[in-house]
Amino acid sequence: MAVLNAISSWSVADVQHFARRAGFGLTPADATALQAQAPGTAIDAWIDGTAYDATAFNTALLTADVVTEPLVSANTSAAGSVDVPAVAAPHAFLAEGTNAWRNNLNTAQALCAWRMQQNPYAFQERMALFWHNLFATGWHKVSNAALMLNQFQLFRSQGLGKFDDLLVAVSKDPAMLIWLDSVLNNASGTNVPNENYAREVMELYSLGADNGYNQTDITQLARALSGWSFTFAEADYIANPTNPTQLTLATGRFKVYDGSAIAPDTRLWWGGAATTSYSMHGTGTISLFARTLDITTTANGWAKGENAVRSIVSVLGANCAQFLAKRLLTHFVTSGYSAQDLNDVAALIQSSAFDLRAIMKILLKSQYFFDPTNHYSLVEGPVSWVVRAARMLCPPLATASTQSPRGYPAWRLVTNSANTFDQTGMRLLDPNGPNGWKEHTAWLNSNTMRYRTKVAAALTLGETRSYSGTTYPLFPAAVTTDWFPAAPASAQAVYDRLVALLQPAAIPASVSAAWLSALWPSTFTWDAAAQTKARELAFLILCSPAGQLY
Repeated sequence: MAVLNAISSWSVADVQHFARRAGFGLTPADATALQAQAPGTAIDAWIDGTAYDATAFNTALLTADVVTEPLVSANTSAAGSVDVPAVAAPHAFLAEGTNAWRNNLNTAQALCAWRMQQNPYAFQERMALFWHNLFATGWHKVSNAALMLNQFQLFRSQGLGKFDDLLVAVSKDPAMLIWLDSVLNNASGTNVPNENYAREVMELYSLGADNGYNQTDITQLARALSGWSFTFAEADYIANPTNPTQLTLATGRFKVYDGSAIAPDTRLWWGGAATTSYSMHGTGTISLFARTLDITTTANGWAKGENAVRSIVSVLGANCAQFLAKRLLTHFVTSGYSAQDLNDVAALIQSSAFDLRAIMKILLKSQYFFDPTNHYSLVEGPVSWVVRAARMLCPPLATASTQSPRGYPAWRLVTNSANTFDQTGMRLLDPNGPNGWKEHTAWLNSNTMRYRTKVAAALTLGETRSYSGTTYPLFPAAVTTDWFPAAPASAQAVYDRLVALLQPAAIPASVSAAWLSALWPSTFTWDAAAQTKARELAFLILCSPAGQLY
């Protein structure tokens, strides 16, 4: 695995390549500063998040949504008196597990986009986005924004742990339990278990189709996971202030429905009141991957049937490593990997005992990752593409948080009733099915490019939208300070600075020369007209074929 040996030095271009793939880019100044550090030290800190202070980020989150709404007062739920904190305008986005009455996909998407743009720990957001595509779960069936955001937070908090632990955590997650019908899986007595999740956890989430398992294994795993569901406390059952008859959940608590008692003031997953859970879990043993497992054991503090999920990795580790290697390579390195590349990364996964933190440190420090042929070898996904451009063009957090009004993008208007990300190819938090989205060239077609162009216009041309009588800039950016801290002396200097910010793949010199000639056919003067033309040039760069690669 010589290609996985770590680099010992790096250029600014290497730093920018790393930051695009392992985050959402760095400004030229920040890339230069990082390049001065030893790559091993810098990459470890980037992955671990130890180089960042999240205090300002967490404070800014409270006023992250610049779109104002009327004050909402406290309400009570049908289950009893439950206080919902009043939310003043401008209010915070729907936070994970709180204010669940704002059960709105558009708002949830906006929160995720803001976090990706502003979080100094960018790798945490990048990994969450990666896992969201792999463990694709959709709001349209879960029908609860808080549960979807809680799952996304799970990816942030556990996305760099051991893969088998993450697989178990996702299998217990309330959004996933609803999404793939685990809450309906009843194998007690003569009931036939629901196989939906058992099939997909192997086919889509850990092994790949027909990779080491058969239909009998699916049936047996479904039996092991029968009764996997969740409960919720009365306090988490919250009324909608605008319609108190509508209730929604802020969070859920995993529980195996095996006929055992549930805590007082706790409801079953669909809202029913009870003192004991229904008996839905199968009993006895199963035969999974030619091994016998007792699905009622709670050894190691595991839930009943958890040993079956963990056996996917422990028994079929080689198969699982191959599956995971393909996903990591396609997202972080290249889709043009060789069979040997795949085998090397799969061997790394196994030798690292499926520890994602260790795996990612080796992969993202490797000569293979930094090979020049892998620079700009992937089409960037639409969410990452939009967020990275916003990071480069809009004021940084330290500046935006002190401006009045605050200089954050109006993400809730950008996501546009949840349509914008959908139209560009990735309906964030709401994939069509459990197989998620295909990556690389699958991101691009005539329709998604049409909408990327529309987003590029919003990003660069100073577009605004009106909401409740107030007009908001979609992506606030001052050309003379955010883009050009020093006045450019020529049209070429304008182009060079924008390329340094937006970091497209190589654009043919004949193309850039034609752009500059059309925009500045005569003497260059850095005035208001030239600043408008700079916006138009940024638009052209973002819309170019080179602007889709990263």
